[in-house]
Amino acid sequence: MTASDERRCGGCTACCDGWLRIKVFGHDVEAGKPCPFSSGHHCTIYDQRPENPCRAFICGWLNQNSPLPDWMRPDMANMILLPANFIWRGRPVDVAVPVGPRPKTKALEWLKKFSTAQGRPLLYRIMEDWYAFGPPEFQTEMRDRISKGEPLWT
Repeated sequence: MTASDERRCGGCTACCDGWLRIKVFGHDVEAGKPCPFSSGHHCTIYDQRPENPCRAFICGWLNQNSPLPDWMRPDMANMILLPANFIWRGRPVDVAVPVGPRPKTKALEWLKKFSTAQGRPLLYRIMEDWYAFGPPEFQTEMRDRISKGEPLWT
């Protein structure tokens, strides 16, 4: 992707709509509780938005040189990709957070193929359950963490 092809959020406000657990100027943003500064179409405090989490947030679709196809913009794929969200045994792990109850099947299947081709483990959520995709050791470790109620990443 060249600078002239740089992607923009456009009408996508998925990161502000409560699918990611964040705090903006002391306001909790979580499922069922979108950012109070979002109109549902754009940020009402865009020029004054805080560094963390707003300005520092890296959407996998917007990320420079993103491999994600155009149709995987979060509001169209029903999924926000957090690329290389953490490292597991020296490998970057991608995390897919649904926009709504679940990512679109086409988007999740594309991401699994990408994960396999790149050797990048993947965590994704459907409804309230987390799933691990990748090497068997990764799947086992994540399943163990989930069953113990431990954080999947720090």
